[in-house]
Amino acid sequence: MSASAHAPDAVPAVQVLLATYNGARFLREQIDSVLEQQGIAVHILARDDGSGDGTQEVLAEYASALPNRFEVLQDDVRTGTARGNFGLLLQAATGAYAAFCDQDDLWIPDKLAVSMARMLAMEEQHGVQTPLLVYTDLRVVDERLATVSESLWQSNSLAQAPRPTLAGLLSENVVTGCSALLNRALIDRMKTMPATAQMHDHWAALLASSLGAMTAVPRATVLYRQHASNVVGAVVGEKSLGQKIGRFVSEEGVAARRKQYRADRAQAQSLLELYGAEMTAERRAVVEGFLSMWDLPRIERLITTSRLGLWRPDKQRRIAQVIDLLRTK
Repeated sequence: MSASAHAPDAVPAVQVLLATYNGARFLREQIDSVLEQQGIAVHILARDDGSGDGTQEVLAEYASALPNRFEVLQDDVRTGTARGNFGLLLQAATGAYAAFCDQDDLWIPDKLAVSMARMLAMEEQHGVQTPLLVYTDLRVVDERLATVSESLWQSNSLAQAPRPTLAGLLSENVVTGCSALLNRALIDRMKTMPATAQMHDHWAALLASSLGAMTAVPRATVLYRQHASNVVGAVVGEKSLGQKIGRFVSEEGVAARRKQYRADRAQAQSLLELYGAEMTAERRAVVEGFLSMWDLPRIERLITTSRLGLWRPDKQRRIAQVIDLLRTK
């Protein structure tokens, strides 16, 4: 069913893609918060990546009790990554809209309704055939759901999160998957996710920003639970200036940034190869400029970075970027 098939008065339907792995501890609480979403017809499609802690039994219980609202994708594949797990869920997704769901968070009751209202407005503006993405801020909490930070965007210094650009997204992801809502046009393109895609949410952001549109809702709609088993988590707590400088100039810091630059470049190369023909000339030039930047003489790197708007969004990372552009061979 296409997004345009919804009657004006119909309750919007969202297929929630739940990826699990050894997440039994918080899983029931998360599932219940999804099923209790207000103003949205929710169908959960879950996939487990080989858990051994009782997660599969919890999923089976919900599938048995709610056969019309909860389905478990069965296969013999062990991907070993959240990206791979969500990739298989995306390939099986059939809904007009999809939302990524982690196993250990808690969704605020109107999370999907807030994002859907923005999505429908975007489809009215851009058309349902345009790849579209809506995402929100998150509240960082501890294991017992006590607030650690009211805003993940602020605690992780994601300065461009409210106003993302394709240039910025090429080197910094600001979309947290569990806050995202995708329309059918974006889901269809997500079915082909290359090995160079660093994470499913980063790839979704790149596709939406290069082929369609994306928008941020500056409100926390997820309680983003931090605990010892998080695969990806929030950065909470400021380091001293001395610690930041020490980390920056250390061999480990330099090596880590170079590794990240290579990964960003490989991801951008795949984006251009797969979808460059669909991009506008302006957007394609941004990706091409990003790819060619490191092959230029050092001063020209700075000129190209400025011309295409490839600067990192916050002062600290921009200083590091300038130094690396001038220093790296």
